[in-house]
Amino acid sequence: MPKPTRLIDSRIFRPRLRATPPRMLALAALPLGLALALGVQAKQMKADAWVLCHGPDAVPPMQGVAPTGTADQRETSAADAEADSVDVSHQHKSILKGNADLKRADQWLQADTITVDNEAGTYQADGSVRYQDSTVRLNASHGESHSKTDLTTLDNIRYQMLSERGNGTAAKGEVKGQVQTFTEVTYSTCDPTDRKWEIRAQSMDINQDTHIGHARNATIRIGKVPILYTPYLRFPTNNQRASGFLYPTIGYSDRNGFQFELPYYINIAPNYDATITPRFLGRRGLMLQGQFRYLTERSRGTIEGTYLPNDRVTGYDRGEISIQDLTTLSPHWYAAANLNHVSDTHYFEDFSKRPYGAAIGLISSQAGVYGRGRYWDAGGYLQTWQVTDSTLPELLSPYRRLPDLYFRWQQPVADFVTLGVKTEAVQFTHPILDGGTRVDLYPYVAFPFERAAWYLRPELGYRYTSYHLDNGVSPGGNNSPTRGTPIFNIDAGAHFEREVTWFGKRFINTLEPRMYYLRVPYRDQSDIPIFDSQELTFSYAQLFRTNRFTGADRQADANQLTTAVTTRLLDAEDGHQWLSASAGQIHYFDPPRVLLPGEVFVNRSNSAYVVDADLEIDDHWSAGASYQWDPKFNQTQLGALRGQYRFGAGGVINAAYRYRPGLVRQGDISFVYPISAKWRLLGRWNYSFLDQSTLEALGGVEWESCCMAIRVLGRDYIRSTSGKRDLALFFEIELKGLGSFGRETGQLLDRDILGYTR
Repeated sequence: MPKPTRLIDSRIFRPRLRATPPRMLALAALPLGLALALGVQAKQMKADAWVLCHGPDAVPPMQGVAPTGTADQRETSAADAEADSVDVSHQHKSILKGNADLKRADQWLQADTITVDNEAGTYQADGSVRYQDSTVRLNASHGESHSKTDLTTLDNIRYQMLSERGNGTAAKGEVKGQVQTFTEVTYSTCDPTDRKWEIRAQSMDINQDTHIGHARNATIRIGKVPILYTPYLRFPTNNQRASGFLYPTIGYSDRNGFQFELPYYINIAPNYDATITPRFLGRRGLMLQGQFRYLTERSRGTIEGTYLPNDRVTGYDRGEISIQDLTTLSPHWYAAANLNHVSDTHYFEDFSKRPYGAAIGLISSQAGVYGRGRYWDAGGYLQTWQVTDSTLPELLSPYRRLPDLYFRWQQPVADFVTLGVKTEAVQFTHPILDGGTRVDLYPYVAFPFERAAWYLRPELGYRYTSYHLDNGVSPGGNNSPTRGTPIFNIDAGAHFEREVTWFGKRFINTLEPRMYYLRVPYRDQSDIPIFDSQELTFSYAQLFRTNRFTGADRQADANQLTTAVTTRLLDAEDGHQWLSASAGQIHYFDPPRVLLPGEVFVNRSNSAYVVDADLEIDDHWSAGASYQWDPKFNQTQLGALRGQYRFGAGGVINAAYRYRPGLVRQGDISFVYPISAKWRLLGRWNYSFLDQSTLEALGGVEWESCCMAIRVLGRDYIRSTSGKRDLALFFEIELKGLGSFGRETGQLLDRDILGYTR
């Protein structure tokens, strides 16, 4: 066997080889252009998404010593050539025979024979043409390049992506100038020996100057069955956006029947785009959905809307509009808007795509100007509400804020001295009820004494609230009521820790006692109406608040002391928290007397005991509990248990129980159970013991292969506050690295099953 000859005579080979290989090797753009053309985003998928892929590469690695350069060195590197034999007997022509190699930077070309014609400015590669660089490997039966006509061709191409998953073929590829042309192109992320899906295009043109490509007669096939066809497709070959159709959504539900959506994306400008989506609803008609997005130097936002003319079920037009905007005004100030409106109170019940959209009873619209500095924040906004639940009367909708102005300032002025103020002025209006104006002012001074293992934080303030009410609003007949009261609190705590060893592992065990004293004198507030105040849900955090009500219409009186303690178990090596448990109670020296209208006074000396705990037993088991026990009535006020077990490849079982006397008694079980590497069962059952009925039942199966997944789900759930039920079917085909077809299940499963992952 002849010894390989290294061509080192730069006078003969290097000048020409430096010029010609880049033209021939320009065809390496084929698979990248193809992947981007067909919407492939495989490189953005999780690494474990391809864990089931075990097949061989479409193009095996090349043999020999690989180049050691990088892609950014191509323009400054010379091309080296090697072959078993070299024939230079022909004038102006060199023939490399047997294991002919051309290498430059990260590029590597191999063929049985490479013929270089220096005078004609051509070269030709024949027999097992192979090419590889840092992003792709490809094989071809023949390749040639003509520098005078600036034309390079390859025949019978097979390629394997390296920087992202993907492989395919092309019958022929040509590069002329900056334009690439390919015929009979295919692409898939599947193993070449197990092609679950594939994209085929009759022809494809790619312009590297404009970074725009065109594909003709393209189809997506599952197995051998074409499921989607487009006669023409325009696409970008880099990360820029391009107008065109997106993937369709197919589904079915009892209330709307068969559903089909086909979005069309419009790339208006680099900072503007829009999506128009016809949505066919079998029982109702054709709904048009639209979204417009913008991004400027100072602003970004989205405008979305839907319109269904003459709903065949209701007989009238239906629709929704939503506007979000965020605009920077200066380094400290910005404007924000979130505006929403629907045509009727049944809209979300009938058309919402969100898993719990039917449970939306109110939507808010808000727009304002906001600012923030080192020691202050301020703002002013308008807020209105719309009732979106047909069972909720307009009378119960919240008051509108037209406007709400606020200012908050807090600044250290000396060691252990901090001054602050909180102010708010609101104009309340209502479509049915009379409103009024409220001004709330709270200046305060704090003395924070803090060290590494303890803290003591006294605070003294005065809250003054005044009203100017419309006629008939004040319960006591006074249309200008006021309320002023001092507020004093002391928050004190300490931190102790020790090192312990359990089961041969070192832990840090902490003990964190805390005491919180609050004093607020009683003020009669019965002549003040309720605009936005309601009692907060009692919880562990409520033990340390200065007011048990939201808003400013009620300031709770208090002469009370909270005692609480927290303990934690931390990993001594990495600080991971394995256990956190907290318990506390309020002792009332004087029973709270300030009430909301209709609330009954309870003479009590202590609050309920509150306990919260979270535990991780190991990497598989975790549990949590919340419990409140009221010694006044000798009964449980709240009970909640939750547990999770993780196992196998993505397996998880969740169980929870929630209890509030007379209000809630629910059980909740959800799971992802892997039957094998490819099959998983999915389910959730949420049951109300009070109503003796199922709130939601979800069940389905998921099959997954190397490059494809199929999910079939059924969901029986309550879709309105009136108790109406709906049965929805979900069927989704996910082509990994490409997208999904059918009714999207990701948002539903993420919310219903804690720990679900794809």
